[in-house]
Parts: sequence; structure tokens; C-alpha cells
Amino acid sequence: MVLYFVVFSCGACLMGLELLGARVLAPVMGNSIFVWGSVISSFMAAMSAGYWLGGAASDRFGASRSLGVVIGSAGIWTALSPLIADATLEWAGTLGPRVGSLVATTLIFTGPAFLLAMVSPMGVKLASAKGLGRIGRSAGGLYAISTAGSIFGTLATSFWLIPIFQVEPLTIGIGIALVAIAFISLGLPQPHADDIAPRELGIRWMGVTVVLAIVGVLVGGGMLLRIGPDTGTNVDGEAVIFKQDTQYHRITVTEADGVRWLRFDKSRQSGVALADGYTSVIAYPNYMHLALAASPEARNVLVLGLGGGAITKRMWRDYPEMTIDSVEIDPVVVDVAERYFGLPDDARLTTSVMDARRYVQNSDELYDIIVIDAYYADSLPFHLTTEEFFQEVKSRLAPGGVVAYNVISSVSGERSELFRSMYRTATGVYDHLWVFPIGLGDSGALGANRNIIVLATDSDFSETELRDRISGRVDGRVKIAGFEAFGDDLYTGIVPVADVPNLTDEFAPTDSLIEVN
Repeated sequence: MVLYFVVFSCGACLMGLELLGARVLAPVMGNSIFVWGSVISSFMAAMSAGYWLGGAASDRFGASRSLGVVIGSAGIWTALSPLIADATLEWAGTLGPRVGSLVATTLIFTGPAFLLAMVSPMGVKLASAKGLGRIGRSAGGLYAISTAGSIFGTLATSFWLIPIFQVEPLTIGIGIALVAIAFISLGLPQPHADDIAPRELGIRWMGVTVVLAIVGVLVGGGMLLRIGPDTGTNVDGEAVIFKQDTQYHRITVTEADGVRWLRFDKSRQSGVALADGYTSVIAYPNYMHLALAASPEARNVLVLGLGGGAITKRMWRDYPEMTIDSVEIDPVVVDVAERYFGLPDDARLTTSVMDARRYVQNSDELYDIIVIDAYYADSLPFHLTTEEFFQEVKSRLAPGGVVAYNVISSVSGERSELFRSMYRTATGVYDHLWVFPIGLGDSGALGANRNIIVLATDSDFSETELRDRISGRVDGRVKIAGFEAFGDDLYTGIVPVADVPNLTDEFAPTDSLIEVN
């Protein structure tokens, strides 16, 4: 039973560590498919080598005592991995999303994964003590137990542990748990007479395991004390007032120079002036009010993606005749918007916690304006970029309605593929697209990366009508500072799309398109 417990627990810790790997990389590398691919590949490579060496080591040294040394070493390495991450992540981030993610994962997690992979072949060696006639049944049972542990570790980490604990203390906790498992492994049966490890060597291995257990507890405890409270100052000199890892992001709320900021992983999502709580210091939420120039009588609005609520609450304040429904997949984001960004509790505002596409599919409401604010610099939910999604959004538009979305890209040149792919996709669904690269009127640099606001509608009006509505602030309805000049950013050139993909549910390589940017 001790052997089964050890194998089960090590399988759980290994998969928990693999899931945490992507979260450790996210603040610097983002949360793209390249991060997940790098984590999975690095762990599999380490496990492959660990399986081989674990079998060789158990034959040479005997498994019953060396097993504790291997697990204890994995525990200490795991507990120290946050230090390795601090030393390597920023540098690895300069290598790009593919190479950087692979290098970072290899440096931080290969050691613990390699050592934990040694446990299964060592367990098989111990099971073989029952006789070669039962080796198949014994090996199969052990691998089944190990896999069951991996399933438990995956579900426990993703469903419960990450939402409850911060990533760093959770990683250190896995290290301490491994040290405890190493100590428990001392309860395994003594070597048989035919075991190649003599008794004196076995006692020596036991002593090493005990020492590792003591060192591991001290190292783990010291690392936990190092963490301290989730407040202080970040690398930008901003005061951190909230930080939490959720199923979807590492959420951070900071303050500096009269502005409160919201970050998801490494991307800024909202920046609101503390003086009034409504003025966005990031330009693109203000540009979303251009949707009123395409639908001047809008009353019913849907916002997909809440963030700090900059779009939702400004529309609520500025247009008292409007009702605004917001959809946010992460419940912690909703709580943060209410607690730290003053999202009002009002009958005209409704917030739903669910996936944006699922909401669109299930809703019976028709909206005059639908704002898609679910894209950010290093990650796009691909299922919210496809032709099928745009068709579903269109089905929720009232006659004369408009969709407004923000994408970070360039208008033309080698960094424009993301914008042009989404433009091509949207033109297959909507009759008219109006493109506003923010700041284009000032710089005119089409190849510069920037926020680009796209209005998509079937409503037929001329460029002159659109510009007049903007310059007239939609008959004075829009209160955004400088709104009358937003028309200067209207791009009326041809957008070439022949060399970029149409995004569909079957093919939407958004991570690759982001990498180009």
C-alpha cells in the first residue's frame, strides 16, 4: 500500500506541476498555444529521459531506498523553482513566444519532471519482488495507479487549487508535499536478499533521504516566508493593491500617478483616472463610442468582455436611456470591476458570468450595439474571431445595429496579418466595415502596431454621413473628450486580404498571427 500511495501521489504532483508551468510563464510569455506546447513538450522530454534513467538506477542501486532520494530531490528542486523562474523568465521573454517559452519551461521544470518520472520504473522494480510470473499484472497496476494520480492532480489543480492559492506558494507546496512523500517512502519493504544493494548501502540511502526531507522542509518554509503579502510595488513602480491567479489569468490591480490599472498576465486591460472613476486613460475604450455614429439611436448594448468595466460604466453614465448587458467569463474579474473600479449596481446594468460565445448562442435579445472587447495583445480566444462567431453575433443585432471590436495590429505591412485576417473574416459576414486605427491621423504610419477599432454593420450610410456624425458628436450625445476628431483616424484605403486566412472554427491560427505582430 505504501508503494501505491507513493506512485499515486507522485503522479498527482507531476501533473499539478505541469499545469502550473503554463501559469508561471503567463505573466511574461502570455497564455498562447506556444506556451502550452512548450510546457507539454518539455515535460514529455523530461519524462522520457526520467523513465529510462529510473529503470537503470533501480537496477544498479536498488529501488527501495534510492526512491526516497529521487523524490526528495524533486521536492527541493520544485520548491526552488520560483527562484529559477525569477532569474530566467524576463531573459527568456526576449527570445520570442516559441523559443522563449520552450527555453523557460526547460530551465524551470525539466529537473523536477525528470526526477518524478523516475518513480514509475523504480516502482515496477519493487513490484517485481513478487515474482516474474506476476510482473505484468504488477507493472500494469502501478501504471494505472500513477495515471489515476495524474488525473487527480490535473483536476485538483485546475478546478480547485489554482483558484484558491497563488501560483508561487502552490508550487512550493507541491515541493514540500514531495519531501513528505520521500519520507513516507522509507516505509517501503526492505530489500530482499537478491537485491543488489547491500544492507549498509540501504541504510546509507535512508540517511540521505532523511537529510533531504529535513532540508526540503527548511527550503520550502524559507521560500514561503520569502513570498510575503500580495502587495508592494511592481517593476513599473506601481503600488499593487490586488493580485490573484484564476482559472484564466493572473489578475493584478495597481495604482500610480492618479490612475488605477488592471492587468491580465502581462497585458494592461483597463486604466481609469481615480479623479472621477470614469475617464479611461487607455484610448481604445473611448473609441468604442464610435459605434453610436453607426447606430445613432442605440438603446440596447451588449459588451463581450468586462475587464475593469471602462466601456460599460461610461456608457451607463453618459447615456441614461441605455441598458447595457456585459458578459465576462471570469467571476473574479467581475468582482474586481465592482470592488476596485466602481462598476455600478443598477437596474440598467446586467452582468453575466459565462463564455461570450455561449451567451450569444443562448440569448434571445436583439442589440443595437455589440462591443467585442475580449481580445488583447498576447492572447485571442480563437472561437471569438471566426466567421461562425461573427454570424452568431449578427443574429443578435437589431436592424441597423453595429458590431465594434478592437484588435492590436498594424494596418499594413509584415505585422498586419492579424488585422487583415479578421477583416477578411468580417467582410464575409457584414456588408460594411469601417476601420479606425487609433492615432493614424497624427502619425499616418500604417505599419505601426496600434489598437484598431473596426465597426461592422449592414446599415448603409456614406463616409460623409459617418464623418458628420462624429464631428457633431452624434448630435451632441457623445461626451468623450476629443471625440469630434476621431474621424481623422478613419482609414479608407484598400485592405488586401488574398494572402491571409479566413478564420473559421476549423482553422483559426490566431496565436501564429499574434506572433507576427
